[in-house]
Order: sequence, then structure tokens, then C-alpha cells
Amino acid sequence: MGLIEETVKKIQETNDIFIKGRLIKKLIKEEGLKVKELTKKLGLTSAYICHLQRMVDLPELIIDGFYSKQITLTHLFIISRLKDKKKLIEVYEKILTDNLNTAQTEELVREALYQIKGGGKKISLEEKQSYWKKIQEKEKELNVKIIQTRIKGKIVLEIRGNPVRTTPVLKRILKKLSDEER
Repeated sequence: MGLIEETVKKIQETNDIFIKGRLIKKLIKEEGLKVKELTKKLGLTSAYICHLQRMVDLPELIIDGFYSKQITLTHLFIISRLKDKKKLIEVYEKILTDNLNTAQTEELVREALYQIKGGGKKISLEEKQSYWKKIQEKEKELNVKIIQTRIKGKIVLEIRGNPVRTTPVLKRILKKLSDEER
């Protein structure tokens, strides 16, 4: 049995997520395995493998908090997205002092990563459909996507074709938008 197979077997046999993470990181860094290859060998999702890999770099204070059951595995996955050690510890301490659940922790980490506070109400599916319908009535060849997440909103207008077809449509849309500003 080769080194890779032995390591994969160790990963499968251990219940300690930090040992799993270190072994996974070793396979990726030292043996050059790709995450996609590991997903096949281990039967884990790529997201889970990436989470485990990131957790290896958490400060000891946070790792101890997990072992002493002060925070959950889900908390670890969420806070491991932060790179700054000082910020990691700040967030960890806030989780403990305010007894944050995972949804609140997710919001706190998102705020730390993107400097955007959550809140507000998203555009409903019915509203999106209404806008799509109105736009389709005016510009038949236009494909519209409205995307809204917790950290950004985006409208994608797509027209398929060469510039002979797309330029007049783009100019009409841009003119309407610039006329609206006045």
C-alpha cells in the first residue's frame, strides 16, 4: 500500500476532524493531489474537504474551544473563512460571550469579510417575474437575470448575437437608463 492509500485510510478511520484536516492538507500540499481527486477517494464533498483544510490553520484557542464543546463544528466551518488571526479570535470571543448560534455567526463573519451588515428584505420572486415580463415586452431579444444575495444585488442583461444585432439594443437600454437619471 502506498503513502497516498495509507493516508486516505487514516482519514477514513479517524473521527478527529483536525487530524483529518492535517492529513488532507498533507495530501494536497506534499503529494499534489487535487481536491477533486480527494472527493472521489474519500467520498466527501469538495466543500467539506476545503472546510477541513482551512480549519487546520485556526488558532489553538479556537481549537481548544471546539474540543471543550464551547463551539460546534458548524461554527468552526463558518469562522475558518476568516484569514486574519486577530479577527478570528475576536469573532470566537463574541460567539462565546453572546452565545451566538450558527446563523448569527454567519452574519458576523459575512460582516467581517465584506463590511456589509445584513438585513432588509429581498425582492420577491413575484416582483422579479413582473420586472422580467415588463422588460421582455419592451425588448424581446433581451434575457434578464436578477440575482440578489446577502451581500450584493446584480442585474444581468444579455443579448445574443453579433454587434449588428446587439449594439442597437444596448444603446436603447443605456439611453433609457441615462434619461431616467435626469
